[in-house]
Formats: sequence, structure tokens, C-alpha cells
Amino acid sequence: MAAAAASTSHQSYGSTFAPGARTAPPPLPASAAASAASSARLRPSSTQPLSTPAPAAATAPDILRYGTRVGIRSCREQRYIAAFQKEGGFDLDISGFHPFRQGDVANRAADCPSEWLLLHYSSRQHRGPVRIGDEVCFAKELTVAPGDESKDKYAYLALGATAEGSSMAPVVEVRESQELTRWTIGAAADSSSSSTTTSASAAASASSGGLLRSATPIVIRGKYSECLAVGKPLVMAGKGPATSTKFLTPSRLSGFQLACRGRDLKLPELHFRLVKAGVPFEVEPRRLSGWLPSYEGLKSDPTTDLGSMSLKEQELSLLEDVLFCMLGADGAFLRQVDLTTTGEGLHCEGLTDVKYQIQAPDDADPSLLQFMKQVLPLCECHATVQQFVVKQGQFEFGMVNHALCAALQELLKEFTVRVGQFETSLRNGRLSLSQLWYHIQPSIDTFALLKRVCNQVYGLIGGSVLHGIEEVMTRSSLTAAQDLCEHLLQQASIPYFDMISKWIYDGHLDDPYGEFFVSENARVRDERTGGPAADFWQRHFTLEERVVPGFIVSRREKILHAGKYLHVYYSSGPTTPLPETNRAHFQFSRKRNDFVEAIDAAYTRAASALVALFMRPTPDGLDLPGRLRSMRSFFFLGKADWFGQLLDTASTELESPATDVPLARFEGLLDLAIRTSSVASDPYFDDISCVMHNFRIEDACHRMTKGHTLPSEDQDEAKAAATSSSSLRGRPSSTLSAPSTSTAADNTCVKCFSLKYRTSWPLSIVFSKTMLLKYQVIFRHLLYCRYVERKLVEVWVHHQHTKEFDQVRASFSHSYSLRQRMLHFCRDYIYYVTIEVLEPKSHQFLESLKNMTSIDEVLRSHEQFLDTCMRELLLTGRDNLYRHLSKVLSTCLMFAWKLPRSARGLDEEDTQQAPDYSDPSRETGETRMERAKQKSQAVLSLLSQKQYSKTIGKFKDIFESQLQGFLRQIQQESSTRYEHFLSNLATRLDYNGYYTSSLSATASMGAFTSIPPSLAVSQQPSRASSPGRG
Repeated sequence: MAAAAASTSHQSYGSTFAPGARTAPPPLPASAAASAASSARLRPSSTQPLSTPAPAAATAPDILRYGTRVGIRSCREQRYIAAFQKEGGFDLDISGFHPFRQGDVANRAADCPSEWLLLHYSSRQHRGPVRIGDEVCFAKELTVAPGDESKDKYAYLALGATAEGSSMAPVVEVRESQELTRWTIGAAADSSSSSTTTSASAAASASSGGLLRSATPIVIRGKYSECLAVGKPLVMAGKGPATSTKFLTPSRLSGFQLACRGRDLKLPELHFRLVKAGVPFEVEPRRLSGWLPSYEGLKSDPTTDLGSMSLKEQELSLLEDVLFCMLGADGAFLRQVDLTTTGEGLHCEGLTDVKYQIQAPDDADPSLLQFMKQVLPLCECHATVQQFVVKQGQFEFGMVNHALCAALQELLKEFTVRVGQFETSLRNGRLSLSQLWYHIQPSIDTFALLKRVCNQVYGLIGGSVLHGIEEVMTRSSLTAAQDLCEHLLQQASIPYFDMISKWIYDGHLDDPYGEFFVSENARVRDERTGGPAADFWQRHFTLEERVVPGFIVSRREKILHAGKYLHVYYSSGPTTPLPETNRAHFQFSRKRNDFVEAIDAAYTRAASALVALFMRPTPDGLDLPGRLRSMRSFFFLGKADWFGQLLDTASTELESPATDVPLARFEGLLDLAIRTSSVASDPYFDDISCVMHNFRIEDACHRMTKGHTLPSEDQDEAKAAATSSSSLRGRPSSTLSAPSTSTAADNTCVKCFSLKYRTSWPLSIVFSKTMLLKYQVIFRHLLYCRYVERKLVEVWVHHQHTKEFDQVRASFSHSYSLRQRMLHFCRDYIYYVTIEVLEPKSHQFLESLKNMTSIDEVLRSHEQFLDTCMRELLLTGRDNLYRHLSKVLSTCLMFAWKLPRSARGLDEEDTQQAPDYSDPSRETGETRMERAKQKSQAVLSLLSQKQYSKTIGKFKDIFESQLQGFLRQIQQESSTRYEHFLSNLATRLDYNGYYTSSLSATASMGAFTSIPPSLAVSQQPSRASSPGRG
């Protein structure tokens, strides 16, 4: 199959590989010598470096690294240590089979009994290479319920006391912090029964600096220097009275016990191998040269004196040697030189340079030896390619290397057939060295190119191999060389394109060897398996830029997102099937239009399907627009009648400390307010609940401005859920923990109360914890502003009772004016927030959803929408502006609290002195006049006190000073960088220029300094120029 493709792709470059060339080579023409010499001059010198630097030893695919899932394989029995989960623990024995990966299963301990997670004992997060002598631990991943942080995630292979208590035996327990889970990796000592493979793998590990390979036999030593060992057969162990094997499967009955004994490192039962899970393992590596004939029966004898032969006999002997060297075997006079001992070859993980040396006597014919030297580069390149196929064709190197080695092996087979034709001609007396030199000219160039490809991609896997072949192709100037590289790319990219096809058409990542540039992190899970949705979307499937092949680098993002979209689409269990499409047959082509267009079409199909799923209304879709409108109604107070009812019914709770009010009480009041308002028709109001935050809005805004997340965000939700659930189950509800605030005023519920929105997968991708936190911060800010406005309205109601006293109305003008100015500021700011920011931005965002073509556009637009709202609400981006705004609101709230308290004594005195007029019909005009007169006298006595006037004057000075500083800060920010919303806010707060003109005298005063009454400006604003009237 590959040979047929090769015949059309590189026939002009390596015509000797054509499958039809099965006849003997034609006779040498007269101009053969001249043509051979010309070809030798035009071909680059074989002594030029053809290889790139070899990869580091630690990056080789067969090197084990921490964090890898492995199987512990017995070298004697070829079975694996398996931990079978049972009620209350594990059964541990050597009866498992190779741990093939079964996807991201929910319970790996039960589904993969022979799979272990290899971790460093001292640092569990370490992900470097494993070395001989390291202290490790073997972990089994356990199932953890979503949101349950109390259970252990791992069980460990450890030492435990036997039933007799006289010795130690291997067990599986949750003992992470104890030394009994520590195991030391040691090198297995050679014994008389050790195979050549064992010795070779051990020597390879020693030469690579002690790095542990999959094929290296090891011993696993415990704390007390005893090693894991193969014990008795389970059938024999089950005959005892204390053990029963009647419930074991036949495959387990054929296994052995796992023991811990012995310190003799030569015992075969102590030898194990750590092999990668999901990667097939073979004990004996494949060898291509096993079929080659031995040196017996050769015409040429190494002991024969070549100089004593005739010229014809010398040529025949050397020709026979050359043919054997072309097949990778040493001849009588041509021997392969071991460069690893001389220091001249590539060492460690690179391909070893192969060099042949002519071991002929001095009296041999020089012309024949010169022809021999010209043929040697072909033999050396052929041996290098053979070596590459043997090493790179192992299972650990992945399917791309397997396909590449298969293509190279087909070329080697064709070259072997060609050598057989040369041998036939030699036996018939129709082949000479000059003829051989003439016929192998294309093969020399071909194998020189193949050697360069092998050196370029050796030690690499997956997309890096394809990228390396493409680099060699782009650096080649000959069309025939580019055709050969294209053929190799076409063959090697078949499994890679299969991965791409499954990914972009099915959303299935089939990558058992870790070759694909899209990698899956199984530890980052979605909400169905106990992980946050935002982390799943961003970190579960990631793009490895360094392994992206060059020919698809322009479409790497689309490939990543196409598969990710389909993965989420199928995980949501849609009722509407995905429209079928014709799967394109991907094949590498230098034109690059064949697969690029197909990738674009697959991306459009996947993106459209997921967006349609999010936008369709229920039950066929997720109804994202309806969810966003529901969020606007609740968090942005789009329909605020429920909010007014909540403030009416929960006014006492909101003013109480957060530690004194159970969350279940707020849940009940919130549910009552929602069900008796217009939002009761919202289909998603059941997903709304409440929560108490333990951080201030100022801290949240500052951290989000810096790009940080709140560390206590998860703790808030966990505490709120625990408190709510305990209250709803009828148990005494525990109060919330005290928020970490700086002042006692921040401890009130009005500063901590917020809403919480519950979403399910996959809607939680859009409503992630970070996005919900932004909604909650905006709601808390609106709640505080509305609460301040409500308290000022209560002051207005209190002032209405004093307007019936004509004698004292003028005396209250200062407090009337100050109260109205504060109320004017709060209402104008709330109008700006709701009407000029939240409503238009929400409308624009909802309208833009109709034109979105991918869920990533929705996520970016959603995040940009919330960031814009928070920035224009002055919550983020400018700490100084929010600090000024917070000070002004705090002053207004303090004024609303202080003023009724100052008049509380007046109300109590009036209640004590006034007659009882419980029956309104008994109150006549005279009694009413008398009551008004008495209250007027009480008011005059209150106003005559210096404390009341001092309080009003102090609040006036502080408010004016802080408001002036706030407007001045807005003007300063607008002058440095113009933004229209700052100009709109400044115009609304100071629409008639009152503060910029009348308060210019206080412009130099600090915005946060409490001004004593003695230094306050005595000028009072006139009613005509004041922003509001009482």
C-alpha cells in the first residue's frame, strides 16, 4: 500500500524504489564513469552534518515522569499489581492486566484496578522525570462527591501490619502523611537469568543519568528495606481456613499474592517495571536485522588475503561485502565502527552515527577501495534509517511515529528488493563496482534525505514529528526531495488527521499517546464531577503551541474550539440532534486548501450548534436570553417592586448585625417578596437565593481592578449553603460568622447581603463564579444606594410633621436644605446608574446576542458588558472615584441616622405631655391648636440647644466638602482621559453649576476632612440656586 504511493510520489528522486523494478539492472553504458563522477561532484559531501541537536534525555517518550498514570508490572509473572475496591477497603494482589485508559471515568479506582498515579513523596505537585533512587508514592484516585471537601481524594500503597502482627504486608490505605506510604525506587541487580533486554534497558538508564524508563527492571523498597515481591498463588492462598476465593473471577485466581520480603536484589520475584497506562508494552523490542543471513557461506573469508587474489576476485569479494552492508550486516572486509566508545558519534538520546571501515590489506587494489569508499555513505545512511525505525517504532513514541516508521520500512523493503536484484546480477557475472556505483546514485540521495529526516525528528512525538519533516521539506530545493518528504508527511499524518477528524466532528479526543496539540487535563472537571465550570472551559482542554504542525498552525484555534464546542454540546444531552455533515478525508497537501476549508466548515458547524443550543428556549434549549433577562430583573433591579417589598419587610433585619440574623429568615422574606411582586411570573425565580458576603464592596472592587479574585468567595457560599440547609431541615440555624470588616458599621446586613443565582451545566460556563461575583457586587452597590435613599426619605417624612408649626418652620430650613441636597444627590446618582448605564448596556448586550456566532463571543461580550457596567458605575478602574463616592454616601447615611435620633427626645417629651386623643372624634380645633402650641415650644427648646445646630452645621460642611472633592476628582479624571460617562455624571450631579460656583470657596479643603463648625463657611445657599428645596 505504501509502496504503491511511493511509486508515484518519489519515482524521479529514488527510481530504484519503484515497485516495478524487479529485473536485473541494465549493463553499464560507456559514459557510466563520467556520469558517476559528475553525480559525485554535484552531490553534497556526506561528511557534512545532517542531524540536529538531540533532544534532552528527560523529554524522551519512554522516560517516566511524576504525575503519570502507570502500571506496576512483575518481571517474572508479567502481571500487574491491582487494588480491587470493596466495601471498607481494597484487595491487593498481582492479578491485574495492563491498564488501558478508559476515558475520564468517574471512579478510576473501580474501573482501572491496576492503574496507579506516580507521585513524588516530598512534593506531590512535582512533575519532573523519575530517577533511580527517588522516593515515591503510588496513589489510587478515589471518587469525591461534588462540593465534598472532607473526603480524601487518594488512597496510597502502604505498609501495614499483618494479622499476626509479626511482619509487614502491602496494603492500600488513606495514609498520605505517614512514612509507610514512602517507597524507594532501586535498580534491579543482574542475575544469571536476566535477559539481554533487561541488561540493555538497565544500561540505557545508567547512561541517561539515572532516568527511569518503562523497560527498566526495578525493585520497590519500603521503609524497613524490604521490597515488594511476588507471593504465593491465590489458588493456594485460598485453601486456608481464613481465606476464601469462591468469589474471585478466574482471571484473579490465576494471579499471585503481593508480599513484602527479601533484600536480595537478584531474586526475580522482586523485579518490577513501571509502564505507562494506556500505552502497550512489549518486553522484547522489535529488530529488523533478525532475518539477515550469517557470515557462514560467504565467498569472501575474513582470513583470506585479499592481495593474493586476482583483480576480478577482489572485486567480487568487495561487491559481496557491499551488498551485505547495504542490508545492515557486516561483511568480511567492511565492518561497522562503534563510535559510542570513541566519542565521535551522537550520544545519549540521539541517533548514533553509523560508520563503516574498510579492513583490507595494503596490497588491495586502490581503485576498488576508492569505489568502496564512495559506496559507504549509502550503507551508513541505510543503517541509520534502520536504527531509527527500530527505536522510534516502539509503542511509547505514538501513532505518528508508527506510521512514519511503517512508511520508512516500506522504503527499506523496496531497497532490499533492489539489493536482491544486484545480488542476482552479481551471481550471473553482470555486476561490477562501477555499475553498482552508477545504479545507486538515486538511492544515495534518497537515503541522505531520509537520514536527515530521521535525525530531525528523532525523540519527538506527534505534531513535532510532522513539523520536523515539513522543515526538511522546506529547506530542500529539489522538487524530487520535496515530493519524497510530502509522501512521508502524507503517511505519517494519517493517524494525526484521524485525531483531528474525531475531535472536530465528534468532540472526542482520541489521543492515548499524548501526541495531539490539544491536551486534556482530567483533573480539571466540570460541575457534574465536582469542578468549577469556568476552570473546565479554560483549562480542561488546552492548546500546546510547541507541538502544532506548521501546516495547520493557522487553524489551531478553530480546531481546539470546534472539538470543545462539540464536547460541551454532547455533554448537555441535547434533545435536538446535530445536523449530519459529510466528513472530509484529510490528507496532507502542499496546496493546503484541501483540509483548511474542511476545518473551517467543521468549526462553523460546531460553533453554530452550541450557540443555537444556548439561545433556544426551553425545553429544546438552555434559553440564555431568558436567563439574562432574569438576571437583569433581580441583580440590576429591572423590576424593582420586589426590592421595595423586601426593604419594607426586612428593614429590621437589614439594620441588624450579620451575626444576629439567620440566613433562613432572609430566604423566607426574599421568597415572600418575589412571590407577591411582578417577578413572580419569571420562570427562573426559583434559582434566586440569598447569601452573606464577608468582604466589603471596596475590597472587592480594589481586587477586581488589580485582576485578582476574592479568596473568601468559596467560603461564603459554603457557609451560606450549610447555614441555609441546616435551617430548612428544622435544626437550630447557626448564625453567620462575623465579616472581616474594618468598622462596626460594616457588620450590618445591608453591607453584607447579596443574591445568589443557581445554574446547571452547561449554563454555568456563562454564569461562572467570577461573572456572578460581578453581578453580586453591582447588586450590593445598588442595595446600599437604595437603602441610603430610603433613609433620607424617612428624614423627609419626619420633616413633614414639623411643617404645621409656622413659628419654627424657618428654623428648620438648614436641615431641610441639607436633607434635600443629599436626597437630590442620591436620586440623581441612582438615575444615572439605572437609566443611563445598566438599562441601555443590558439592552445592547441582549441585542448583540442575536449576531453571535460562537459561545466564545458570548463569553467575551458578557465579560465586557459587566466590566463596562462596573467601570461606569465607578466601581472599578478608578479607586479614588469610588472612595469619594463611598464617603459621600456614608455621610448621607450617617445624617439620616443622626437626625431622627436628635429629635427622639422631642417625640418622647411630646408623648408624655400631650393629652390622650386616642379617639380622633374627640379632638376639636381648640385641642389641636393647644397640642401644636405645646409642640412648637418643645421644638423651640430643641433648636435653642447648641448641640443640634452644631450637628447640622457639621454635616453640612462635611457633605459639601466631600461632594466638592468628588466633583473635582471627576473633573480631573475627565481632563486626563476623556470618557463620556464621567461628563454625563458630572452634569447630572451639578446640572446648574451650583457646586462649582457657590462652593468655590471650599475648593481647597480636603474631601475627607471633618470641618469644625468654627471654620465652616457661614454663607447659606439661597433657595433659588440650591439643587433642591425642602
